[in-house]
Amino acid sequence: MLVEYFNDVWIQGEVSDLKVYPSGHCYFALKDSESQIDAVCFRSVARFLKFQLEDGLQIIGHGHLELYIPRGKYQMVFDTIEPKGLGALQLAFEKLKRRLEAEGLFKKERKKPLPVLPQGLGIVTSPAGAAIHDVLRTLHRHGAKMPVLLYPSQVQGEGAGNQIAKGIRYLNKHWDIDVIIIARGGGSIEDLWPFNEEIVARAIADSDVPVVSGVGHEVDFTIADFAADVRAATPTAAAEIVAKGWKELAGRFDETSRKLIEGIEQALLDRERRLEELIGHRAFELAHSRMLEARYRVERFISSAGMSLNARLNQFGSGLNRLNERLARRHPIENLLRQGIVLESLVNRMAREVEMSLEQHHNRLGQVRAKLDTLNPLASLDRGYAICCKEDGTIVNRVDQVEQEERVDVMVSDGTIGCEVLKSEKKPQDSGG
Repeated sequence: MLVEYFNDVWIQGEVSDLKVYPSGHCYFALKDSESQIDAVCFRSVARFLKFQLEDGLQIIGHGHLELYIPRGKYQMVFDTIEPKGLGALQLAFEKLKRRLEAEGLFKKERKKPLPVLPQGLGIVTSPAGAAIHDVLRTLHRHGAKMPVLLYPSQVQGEGAGNQIAKGIRYLNKHWDIDVIIIARGGGSIEDLWPFNEEIVARAIADSDVPVVSGVGHEVDFTIADFAADVRAATPTAAAEIVAKGWKELAGRFDETSRKLIEGIEQALLDRERRLEELIGHRAFELAHSRMLEARYRVERFISSAGMSLNARLNQFGSGLNRLNERLARRHPIENLLRQGIVLESLVNRMAREVEMSLEQHHNRLGQVRAKLDTLNPLASLDRGYAICCKEDGTIVNRVDQVEQEERVDVMVSDGTIGCEVLKSEKKPQDSGG
């Protein structure tokens, strides 16, 4: 059939017998002074039209011809419709697009990748338009930490295309710019026409710096969109694409910070549990038992020394009583004086022996206390010593019990220190020479 040869058709005429169905599809006849043809504009195209279809409206559109089998009639299926008078711009757009596409200007192989974390951004747009404010707000919201250089340019009207192209070339000369955004808000095809000019398309293609096109609204397409390395639906979307890496970096930083804090908190909890385990360790129970045993021995020594001293005092007291009895029986003064001398000697001797006995018991008691301090591991901690334990609680008393980089806990007088073994070295043995 001949229909397959009419899949790229431009046509113009007057809308007649328009019917718009609830589904959004538009059916009408397109006629001129001599003929007419049935036409349809489906909802997927009709909802993006910037004007209202109505009877009597002169239009120019693009589409393909197909056969409507139930009626055996041909109909024109539109994919683009403009009011007559704007069709010339659309034809110019399609003609330039096909020519540049044939040259390979839009090939994916020419597209340059965007930097993950841009270090400098250049923007070509109007300083008075809404686009620049949208871009800057979006960059700030996404946490993009980079300088921004604005090249002020017309984005509408005569001469705007030359200014846009000049801005792209200018930003390419700045070594600190590694991505460029060209931007403006939405508008009619005439408003957006500077971005359809060949000079802009070639400036984008010749740019050594990746170019992001953020022109118009989501449904607007320009030649600049096809030539750009990345096409964004709006200026805001262009800023989001450029700042994407910075936003992801901030997210990873926040996540890493959260995990680090959780790790520190968990480590502290683990150390607290470990300390509680060490406090209940058998080594401390053994030390406490030995302390009680030593205290009992000291108390026994003290009790024994007191009993011995009392016995000696009673003994000397009894001797003194016997002397007094003998003295009473030997009344003569001379004998009394002589016995008094003997008594004084005995008293002095007793005092010396008592002092010696007390000193001996005192020394013995000091020895017992010193031995008790030696046996008390906690007392040695107060003197600057420490107890080294492995992670399973084993007390380390030889260098061959640990390995390099092994984790050990060192107990001091007021807590525990977590350490890592850097080296172990045996004490050289005495040769005896």
